[in-house]
Amino acid sequence: MKGVLSKLFGFFKYILLIISFGFVFYGIMVTYNRLGKPLTDAISTFIPFAFVLIMFIVLLFVKGNHDNNKLLLNFVSCFAFLVIIIVCLRSMYDKNMLLYYKYQMKFNPAFFADNLSAIHMMLYMIGSASLLLVIYSLLNKKKKTNISE
Repeated sequence: MKGVLSKLFGFFKYILLIISFGFVFYGIMVTYNRLGKPLTDAISTFIPFAFVLIMFIVLLFVKGNHDNNKLLLNFVSCFAFLVIIIVCLRSMYDKNMLLYYKYQMKFNPAFFADNLSAIHMMLYMIGSASLLLVIYSLLNKKKKTNISE
């Protein structure tokens, strides 16, 4: 059962990563377009997404007997990506904001900017947890080879 849940959440985490990246990219585009800033200034916003993606790919290729840890990581990753998606959707569709009525803006850049640091924090924590899981797998593999020799 743990293996099935781990694979299910593992599948959904990649889909949710792509969706959350798309929503954050849209939010950055709208905000930077409104301010007249180039998108090259937003590269630091997308570094955590690249870090998480790289760590997920590395974790795919590292074989280990750590299904329990992968289940927890996959579940927390899905949950964090859902939170990111909800923050972005609220920035887009919240009609209880002053900007919506006063300037006819359909996006709340202030709410999005306020939560962008939390989004970065969640992404760095997921990437760090993946890195620790990779290190654990590699150390556990070395320990098994030393015992078998």
